[in-house]
Amino acid sequence: MPKFSIIIPTFNEEALIARCLQSVSLQDTDVSYEIIVADSNSTDNTVGIAEKYADKVVLCPRGIAVGRNAGAKAARGKYLVFMDGDSVASKGLVEAYNDAFSDARCIAATGPILPLERMKKYEDLLVRAGAKLYTKKWMKLLILLGKPAFIGSNSAFRKDKFFEVGGFNERLVTFEDGDLSMRLAGRGNFAFHEDAVVYTSIRRLKKWGYIKFVGFHASNTLRYLLMGRSHSHYEEVR
Repeated sequence: MPKFSIIIPTFNEEALIARCLQSVSLQDTDVSYEIIVADSNSTDNTVGIAEKYADKVVLCPRGIAVGRNAGAKAARGKYLVFMDGDSVASKGLVEAYNDAFSDARCIAATGPILPLERMKKYEDLLVRAGAKLYTKKWMKLLILLGKPAFIGSNSAFRKDKFFEVGGFNERLVTFEDGDLSMRLAGRGNFAFHEDAVVYTSIRRLKKWGYIKFVGFHASNTLRYLLMGRSHSHYEEVR
């Protein structure tokens, strides 16, 4: 029986999914884990590639929250780790989360999310500084304040607590990750582990540009906090 279930929702990710799953399958740990891909009926070869690496591939309707919930329902592990198909796990990801959950009071954990691709020198420095500021300093502060807003591309939850609050809200197109962690707040401890590192693609930032990217996510968070719902459209970027 695996201790951890690493869940990766996908839709038409044939260009990046192999690299993602290779990183997950090569973890430097003795802790048992399984890899689950929840695919939203991709029209490319995502499923064919996933079947080479994943322990289980489940098919589900479209929607990031739907996919994550479908993977969670198929999971056998005590802890659920969520990543995205355009991300790469550090070799110590599972070991770091195992350390975080060694505290029996911990029900949710996260770690740094850093850019996967490189950019031009000054742009690269800016993006990496921003990623560290938001996914490390800001995330730690939110946990300290009891207002966690985890990011779905690198987050982990104790499975019983995850289902206790109904998992991800499938009505939300975006901010389903922040919503889940906020609903879990107060039910146990949240942790930030420096070694639980995931590298994620900045393809959306490259396509949208800085102003649109930051503006969208800032307004999305504000909309959720004020109105209880997020933006209803999230452009696909492949």
